Amino acid sequence: MIRLLRFGPNPGEKEAPPSARLGRLVMAGILAAGVGGAGCGSSSSKTASTSTPAITKAEFVAKANAICGKADPVLSAAGAKLEAQPPKAEIEALVKGTYVPSIQAQITGIKALGVPAGEQATVTSMLGLAQGDLDKIESNPALVATDVFADFAKVAHPYGLTACAPTS
Repeated sequence: MIRLLRFGPNPGEKEAPPSARLGRLVMAGILAAGVGGAGCGSSSSKTASTSTPAITKAEFVAKANAICGKADPVLSAAGAKLEAQPPKAEIEALVKGTYVPSIQAQITGIKALGVPAGEQATVTSMLGLAQGDLDKIESNPALVATDVFADFAKVAHPYGLTACAPTS
């Protein structure tokens, strides 16, 4: 049963001195603030417990290489078509219809893996280079005949992502 707080003496009791009443009021205020504050605060602990578990560098490299490896047959077939030196319109269609979506899917898939502890700067830089190179080829499809992903490969290959941009 809930007992209501009374600020006066109970029937038959002597009235408490003002300092005792003030002490009870202060304690009641502290308890109320504590109970009210228990439901407030940052949700970072909830976010941390529901986020993706940390990935090791070895797992990251293996999974990223698998992502790139799955795209390799599609990109190889498109590359074979380009070796026949098709007209500019066909090059643009291959780049925009095959290369760009396939490589964007690789970048998106690798980003979804998470980042190994302590590797945030390297992975962010690496994926930024890949995205920048993809943006270049998307805006100028003729670059497909060049080593447009070379700057990405300079970072990715030593890191272990050898299946990504394998010809760079």
